[in-house]
Amino acid sequence: MPLTTTKQRSQLILKIFLCQMLSAAVIAGGFLAVRDGLAGTSFLMGALCAVLPHSLFTWYVFRFRGDLQPDLVLKSIYRGETLKFLLLVLLVAAVLKHLAVVYWIFFCGLVFAFILQAVLPILINYDNWD
Repeated sequence: MPLTTTKQRSQLILKIFLCQMLSAAVIAGGFLAVRDGLAGTSFLMGALCAVLPHSLFTWYVFRFRGDLQPDLVLKSIYRGETLKFLLLVLLVAAVLKHLAVVYWIFFCGLVFAFILQAVLPILINYDNWD
């Protein structure tokens, strides 16, 4: 059964966001325990730089129902992807310029969040597999 109501889509987006943040916080806690606070903060900042633009993108794109307003969905995908990319670039630039981070751990957090963005919707929405 497809997600037909806005409430169902919003709940799925929120569930994916919370899973991403929880898993990023757990791994950042691991870096905090193994190394130091700077490593944990670096990983968490990297994950946040990817999770926040993606959450904005999913909310922006899934505002409309595709079967009723296909032209608005297509326009919102293009605009949402542009906003996501620009926000990602601005967040990464701001973190790298203004915060003290361990670069390789920061980019590990960024890549980790990108991998979660690809995998979590499939795992969470398994009851809608047809």
